[in-house]
Amino acid sequence: MPELYDFLKEMRKFYQTNTAPDAEEMSDFIRAYADEKGENYTYDCPDEIPYRYGGYFDKSKLPKYSSQTMSKLGKLMTAINLEVPPKPCIRLKPVRSECTVFDSKLGGTPYLPKSMEYPTVREGELQGRPLRLLAQLNFATLPHIEGFPEKGILQFFAGCDDDDVVGISFDDYFDQNGFRVIYHEQVIEDTSLLISDEDMPQFDAEDYCFPFKGEFLLNASAVEFSAVSSAEYCFESAVVKCYNQLFDGNIAALYGSERRNVIGLNTVDEKLHDAVYDAFDGGTGAKTGGSPFFTQDDPRGYNEDYAKCDTLLFQLDSEGDGEDEIMWGDCGVGNFFISAEDLKRLDFSRVLYTWDCC
Repeated sequence: MPELYDFLKEMRKFYQTNTAPDAEEMSDFIRAYADEKGENYTYDCPDEIPYRYGGYFDKSKLPKYSSQTMSKLGKLMTAINLEVPPKPCIRLKPVRSECTVFDSKLGGTPYLPKSMEYPTVREGELQGRPLRLLAQLNFATLPHIEGFPEKGILQFFAGCDDDDVVGISFDDYFDQNGFRVIYHEQVIEDTSLLISDEDMPQFDAEDYCFPFKGEFLLNASAVEFSAVSSAEYCFESAVVKCYNQLFDGNIAALYGSERRNVIGLNTVDEKLHDAVYDAFDGGTGAKTGGSPFFTQDDPRGYNEDYAKCDTLLFQLDSEGDGEDEIMWGDCGVGNFFISAEDLKRLDFSRVLYTWDCC
């Protein structure tokens, strides 16, 4: 893949000298750029159109759409990716395995010096109960994402026995009472100074509210870039702005309302509306960085303080089955967000924690 920002820079130059290029012209541009960079691409123009930041969206994946819709989709996708640049992320695959206290993992015994107090619920009717380790990430062993730590272990504790909302506060998603985010910048290698399995609090093995049982190793992908997902609060405004600029439109939303006199993309071009959702339906899966997924709404869309949390620290999605099932309520997803400024300072005191389900 070409380097994202170099590619976007060249694409901006292309748009300055080419008004409203069609899918074939865009494909020619990307082909020339990729050939110059020595990238391995396969081409079948114009049946393939630009996708994400240099790959292709195969027309055969969307056989129900006409060439006219696909051409408009290509232009719109390119504009959206310039408006909301794709973000780097690492995809994490949970694999049932015994883990060490140093691994990137879900559950099990956390990395925790014996000199530190084990995290517990701070107040309320569950006060004093030990929190469960949801996940920990060892940045020294993960591919590096720009803006994230290059070392240290970041931990997410959430919920305790008899907590049917897994530590979330619906009044304040920043409230680290029923959950906790802990960062260990310096990692002690002497395991005699760390808590062991024998030091762990006892948890109810039949607590069905926690998303999984036991522990999973988190296998990491290489760094990739993910486009904005259709579940993000900024998606609709980006589509509306780009559509109106590209096609001289006057839509105000993705989904219009005749009763409220709101013109939507679905009312002026239903096929393009559907194709846009097909093209930007990513965001699912376990990951750090990138674009999030929600089964309901993105809470950052209705709260200014939440909206400042522009970086996805960690996402755990429902997946698997049987004993290896990870399940938030009814096929839900859990997310932790932070502002880029706080992440740069390694200040994890204001992390937004939210999960929802169908």
